[in-house]
Amino acid sequence: YREYAQDIHHSGVHLLNVINDILDLSKIEEGNFDLYEEEVDLDDVFGSTAIILKPRAEQARVKLTYNAEVSGEFEIYADARAIKQVLINLITNAVKFSTEGDVVHIGASVHDETFRIFVRDEGVGMAPEDIPKALAPFTQVDGSLSRSHEGTGLGLPLAKRLVELHGGELIVESARGEGTTVYM
Repeated sequence: YREYAQDIHHSGVHLLNVINDILDLSKIEEGNFDLYEEEVDLDDVFGSTAIILKPRAEQARVKLTYNAEVSGEFEIYADARAIKQVLINLITNAVKFSTEGDVVHIGASVHDETFRIFVRDEGVGMAPEDIPKALAPFTQVDGSLSRSHEGTGLGLPLAKRLVELHGGELIVESARGEGTTVYM
């Protein structure tokens, strides 16, 4: 009974997450998603996100690492909940498409005088021509019935729209067999 209860709980949490993603995406599409921007300490956001996703990474036997190539504490002006949601979606994908022993790198860097947050994995990757498909709501690169990864196809599209609401851009770089890096 305990195992059945756990299965029911996990299914309920999954369904709630799907519904929340659909509602958030709908609000954004309708222009009704309000950002509550404030000074946000990225170390706090990275830390709390890592705590949430650590069990999933451990179960997949994937290591999460954080490195900021920028010195000192870095604060941005953003909606902390939205940024955390973006990171959760990106890191969840990175873990999902990694194999045992892979490392998912999370961090921040300055590139060409532009501050960027990134999530980089060593997973299966995708062909560059598949990236637009991965960014479209409710679509997945592997749409076959025999695909090996669960999901609704909302993680990347929602992350993209949340980043755009902040005035940013979500950039995906990937190659089959070489992993994926997502910058925001």
